This record gives sequence, C-alpha cells and structure tokens, in this order.
Amino acid sequence: MSRSDAEEIHAEALRVLSTIGVFFEDKGVEEIVVRAGGVRRDGRVLLPESLVEDSLKTVPRRIRLYDRDGNLVAVLGEGARVFNPGSAAIRILDYGATEPRSPTLADLKNLVVLADALQGLKAQSTALVPADVPAEVRDVVRLYVVLKYSSKPVVTGAFTVENLPLMVEMLASVREDYAEKPFAVFDVCPTPPLSWSTITSRNLVDLARLNAPAELIPMPSLGATSPVTIYGALVQHHAENLSGIAISQAVRPGAPVIYGGSPTMIHPYYGTASITSPEAVLISLGYRDLARLLDLPTHTYMALSDSKQVDYQAGAEAAYTAVVASLAGFDVVSGAGMLEYESVQSLEKLVLDNEAVMVAGRLTRGFDRDPAATQALAEGVLEKRGNFLALKHTRQNYRKEIRIPSVWDLEPRARAARQALLEKAHAAVQEILSTHAPKLLEGDQLEKLDNVLAKLYRQHNLKLGKPNI
Repeated sequence: MSRSDAEEIHAEALRVLSTIGVFFEDKGVEEIVVRAGGVRRDGRVLLPESLVEDSLKTVPRRIRLYDRDGNLVAVLGEGARVFNPGSAAIRILDYGATEPRSPTLADLKNLVVLADALQGLKAQSTALVPADVPAEVRDVVRLYVVLKYSSKPVVTGAFTVENLPLMVEMLASVREDYAEKPFAVFDVCPTPPLSWSTITSRNLVDLARLNAPAELIPMPSLGATSPVTIYGALVQHHAENLSGIAISQAVRPGAPVIYGGSPTMIHPYYGTASITSPEAVLISLGYRDLARLLDLPTHTYMALSDSKQVDYQAGAEAAYTAVVASLAGFDVVSGAGMLEYESVQSLEKLVLDNEAVMVAGRLTRGFDRDPAATQALAEGVLEKRGNFLALKHTRQNYRKEIRIPSVWDLEPRARAARQALLEKAHAAVQEILSTHAPKLLEGDQLEKLDNVLAKLYRQHNLKLGKPNI
C-alpha cells in the first residue's frame, strides 16, 4: 500500500476501536484497560484514540533476538527474516503415509534436532503437540524439549493461564538475563472479531509483566470472522493488533510486542481455512505496510501449505509464500513443514521447505557490484576460449555468488538415481537424525530446567516419570 492508504486504514482501525470496541472475556484484564483509559459500554470496552496512540509511543520499535547461549541472532524490526517451523501442529505425516497421526514426544525431539541442523531456519518453534504427554502440561513440555536440544531461539506459546509463568521460569533457569537478551517469543492470539479470551489476554498481561516478547497473531477469516473484502479484514486485523499493544503497554510501558498475524480465506464450499490463498497473502502484505507505518517488528505465517500431502501443491504454496515473505522483509516467518491448514507437520516437508527458504534468501540478497567482471569477461573470451570455469575470478566468487540446493533434483538424467524428491528428502531426514549432534543443554542449566519441569508436574498433581526426552 501507499503511505496514504496505510494511514487511512490506521485511522479506520482507530475509529473501530473507539466506537465498536473490544470484548474481554476476563474482567481482570478488562479492568486493566479501563484504568488505562478504556470506556465500558454495552459489555464491551471502547479504546479512545488517545489511549492507543499513547501505547504506540512506548512500544519498542526494535527487539534484539538472541539464541540460548546469549549470541545475537537478529534485530526484529529491520527485516530480519527469521524463518521457523510452523507451531502447535496436532498431527504429523510420516513418510509414505497417506493419513497423519498424533505426534509423540519422540517426534518432537526429532523435529527439533532436524530444525537445529537446517541452515535456512534461524529459529525453532514448539512445532508439535505431543499426545503422549498429559494435556495439562503439553505447552511447557514442548518448550522443555526445544531448550534442551537446540540453542536456536524459539517461537512458542501457552495453552493455559497458569503455565505461562512456568514457561518463562524455564527461560530464566537457562539464562537469568532472558529479559535483556530474549531467546523466546510467545504467540498470543486475539479471537476474531475484536475480542480476547481469558487465556490469551492473561497470557499477554503476564508476558508484559515478565518483560518477555509477545507476538500478536490476529486470525481474520474472510467472510467468516471478518469482512469478506481484504480492506475490511485489514481494518479489523489492524484494530486487533492495536488492542493487543494497548493491553501490553497498559501493564508495562515498553513491553516488547511483535505485530503479526495468520489471516485465512474460508472456502465457500468446504469451510476450510486456506492460509496460502492470494487473498490471505495480500492481507499479510497489507498489514506489513501498516506495521511499517508504525515502525514495528513484523510476523507472518508463510512457507507452508494447505495441501494434505507433500506434493506439487505443497511445494508451490510453500515456495511462493517463502519468497513473498522474504522479499517483503517480514521479521519472523512461521510455517515451514506445515500442511493442512496449520494442523500437520512433516519432517520431509521441513527439509524441502528449508530449500525454498534458502532460495528465497538468495533472491532477497540480490547481487553486488563487481568491477572485476569486465576484465574476467575479456579473459574468458580472449584467453580461455569461453571456458570461464578456468578463471581465477570464477574460483574466487563461485561459492559467494551461487547457492547449490542440497536436496532438489538438479542432476543430469544420466547420473540421476531415479529417486523421487520426497524419497531424497526422507533420506536427508534420516541422515541428519543419525549424524547431527545439537548443542545440548547440560550441567547446572539442565538441572535448573529439570527442576522447573518437576515443579510443573507437582502443581498439576502428575507423576513425572522418565519421559523419552
């Protein structure tokens, strides 16, 4: 959008918040917003423009994201392009299977180790919901596995109110300076249209109090939970993000927030929520411009697919959205490995999506000036008879200039092993899982992390035992 278009939608969203307002399921969170200047009316809370604008004055414009060891990974707000696996899948599709199954803790560990090895993924996520773990503790156990088996930063989230503080306590057990050098981002989702559930609103309040980054994920569905036009959905999406910012800043001015989303298009015949439709992607590109208007860090769900199998559709949707997200300069991009409307993960697709992310990164990097190129052209034509492979210039620049995919099929037919691409991806998964040695959490840090896990189980009156992690 042009700047004037973005300013118009921003003004419309402010008008929506001040006239339609927001519904809060949790009256404690509602009271926080009212004390900050919100106005109760007919069961909703109106957010005056002055309240929202004041919150935009204190929300951070940049968030420095670190890894588990305290090394800087990226500065969110500067087009960081931190790709990570799509999170909270409730099923996993095995190689060769036609139907997904419920994932286990062992599946989550394998996915974490795999993502740790894939260069295109700068971050992890709590990508699977293990069915062999008690429901009361699944959100925290997922984070435990990631923190133990990978040093990459993690995108996560809580399923309950009471567990989020324990998840942040896990971060503190690994590094006491988790707030100054954050290495985890927590997804928080408003409920469309224009409402906040008890769990998500209180999670947002706790994150602000604990100074942990919150990633706002509005989910407008065209024609179902939002207006059917992209313009109307953008107004709603922006208003929901602004309401989240207002909540966080009312709790703690300066609390870190990422402006994100996961818009969808509801299929008119089947009611399925397509995340990779052109309309959903246009909403994401539109809210990227709105976030840029406010100079805020951005998030999106791309590099994923709505297909049920790792097939042509899966590759096309993941690749085109990965390229769009990278060229658009989103800071955090969730979705790699995902199928079937953000509900299924596939290890083979994660490997293939990593290739798509690497290609997207190469396109985004562009190219540099090369004053020596003309001399190399003369040498190649006049001295080497067109054999540029023999030039020193080629040897010096080849690896820097050209990226060779490691899984995609680029071999000549005569050399090809007649191996299907999915079969190659499966072989890559097996090789990584058998050879990659992630940097494990050990010593005092692991002991402290184990203590928090034990505390979690005690609070829920559960027996911890010895899970396969």
